[in-house]
Amino acid sequence: MYFSPQQALIQHLQITGATGFIGFAVLHQALESGYRVRISIRKEPQAQTLSSHPLIAPFVAQGNVSFAIVPDITVPGAFDEALKDVVYVEHLASALPSPTENPEQDIVQPAIHGTTSILTSALLHASIKRIIITSSIAAILSSAAQTDGTPTAPYTSSSRVSPLPSGPWANGVVAYRGAKALALDATDRFVAEKAPRFSIVNIMPGYVIGRNGLATSARELQNGSNNVVLSLVTGNVGKEPQPATVVDVRDVTRVQVEALDERKVVGAYRSFVVDAGKVDLNDVVGIAKREFEGAFEEGILREGGTNSVSHDFDGSETEGVFGKLKGLEEMVKSVVRQYVELKEKEV
Repeated sequence: MYFSPQQALIQHLQITGATGFIGFAVLHQALESGYRVRISIRKEPQAQTLSSHPLIAPFVAQGNVSFAIVPDITVPGAFDEALKDVVYVEHLASALPSPTENPEQDIVQPAIHGTTSILTSALLHASIKRIIITSSIAAILSSAAQTDGTPTAPYTSSSRVSPLPSGPWANGVVAYRGAKALALDATDRFVAEKAPRFSIVNIMPGYVIGRNGLATSARELQNGSNNVVLSLVTGNVGKEPQPATVVDVRDVTRVQVEALDERKVVGAYRSFVVDAGKVDLNDVVGIAKREFEGAFEEGILREGGTNSVSHDFDGSETEGVFGKLKGLEEMVKSVVRQYVELKEKEV
């Protein structure tokens, strides 16, 4: 285990998954909001990578950042030491829907056991008041429903996939969707069986879109959820149904950090759908053309298309607590601007 030189520093917030797109954004937002943060990492070199990042380095210099090495988050007791003196937890670590020969081992089990591991370790620490878990809209929407445009009653944060999905998994994407539903079910059962003294909040975003503070190339920016938008302005034409549920990364990070406030979010077990509302993803091209006409003329951007499928998510509870969320246009402008900037640097 590795900590910053200031061993006397009182740790307030533990975060997992900070080396990922959303986790890094939440890390920066938490530091900007005044939290002292202990970051769980798998390997020590990740500490140097994060510590030297221009957005994080000033907080390291102030002594507000430390690290705990947790090589395998799925192992029982993995967080027993890492959570010492922690008051709040942001759990974002989860396997991405990458190609794999064993999606059960590489995607599904890490999602489930990573969640139950940190929750179980938290029972050992009286200092912990609240744990925020980054779930997903995929956790409340079956894999079949995600590609089915049939009108349904609004999905809410109380919706659950039934029956629960199980393997074998057709591919990494299907496994990822199943993993999110199964991890949420594991959290539900943990709350029912353990009645923890700390509160738990599930954040359920759609595809998270926006500037990626870790991306140093256009190709890196296209990895993950941002490609839902970027594929449409880089000439790709998708025929398979694409769920049109998106949210701005700035809204996700704001909700994740504001949800730590027990006065703002009251209750022992809460969940929030974080979604920008019904959109047609094919509108992305028109927005981008209006804002980045020159980039289309230069060939940096190229028109694409998709089979956009919308679902009805009720985000009224979320907006009632956290305020109005940004719309599709703001997301598109943000991520496409970064893409154009990175492509211009490559010339």
